[in-house]
Amino acid sequence: MLGELEDLIEARLKELVAKIPRLAVESYGGELSDPDLLSGLLKRCPAVLVMVPKVTFQRRSHDRYTVPITFRLVIVTRHPRGERETRRGSGPKDIGSYDLWEACMHQLVEWQPWTDRAAIRPTELSNLVNGKFESDHMSVLGQSFAIELDWKKPALDLPDLLGIDMQYHTPSDNPEPVATDKIELRDV
Repeated sequence: MLGELEDLIEARLKELVAKIPRLAVESYGGELSDPDLLSGLLKRCPAVLVMVPKVTFQRRSHDRYTVPITFRLVIVTRHPRGERETRRGSGPKDIGSYDLWEACMHQLVEWQPWTDRAAIRPTELSNLVNGKFESDHMSVLGQSFAIELDWKKPALDLPDLLGIDMQYHTPSDNPEPVATDKIELRDV
């Protein structure tokens, strides 16, 4: 369910590439906490990274749950000129984090990833980073969304036990069995 939701969100956001050709849409992999990964992320800007930070389960019946899922978009832009340009852009071909945020909101707010299920709603916008890294200025916004889904405990999917094969080894370290038994299980 979570992987499928992440894939659907990424596919929906990748529709923006037609209007923002250099846009990278990927899953979040800890780029903000690792300087080596952060420098690689800045090379791919503008970027939208998808992460699922929180899932809670609320019991409805014996094996059914309501599952509110919170996911976050990490929206990253960079600009060599200054921090203001990272947020507002500097022209029609240079998108700022605010414009990219609006485009993402347009794609996801009230969108239903699955027919006849809940729609996505926005919850919180955070300014995660607004500053300089190496020679570039960067703006990182975190937009959280929530969707409430139903979840049923999956049945244990094991094959039916049809029989048992046993091999006897004497001495125990002998790789060749000295005797074998095959027990077939039947309906009684």
